[in-house]
Amino acid sequence: MRKIVHFTLSAALLVLATGVPFAGTAGAQPQPPRPPGSPALLVPGDLHVRIVQEAPPPLRQEVVTERPGPNHMWIKGYWHHTGQAWGWSDGRWSEPPRPHAHWVAARYQKVRGGTRYSPGHWSHEHLIYN
Repeated sequence: MRKIVHFTLSAALLVLATGVPFAGTAGAQPQPPRPPGSPALLVPGDLHVRIVQEAPPPLRQEVVTERPGPNHMWIKGYWHHTGQAWGWSDGRWSEPPRPHAHWVAARYQKVRGGTRYSPGHWSHEHLIYN
């Protein structure tokens, strides 16, 4: 009986060890390109500062709706660059993800070679200016 248990455990470890390198290779398919003019998808954690050749389009006019709750903050709409194109992210009410967090608006700075785009994001950090 002891040999069977030992063999079963060894076989299970062998299957697990050989299966680990192949885990996750079948399911990851690239996303098809988004149609022109469709809204950009803001991927959580997509905080890549990019140098983009073309400047973002002008900001859009928005209507601020009624605040849904006392903890909600209004996040103005902004142009987000996906790495391929500019897409509009509508303004919205949002609750901070943690206490004392504040929204850092997207920034666009004209630089040599185009526009430096810094995405909007939540932060709980406080900047110290010297």
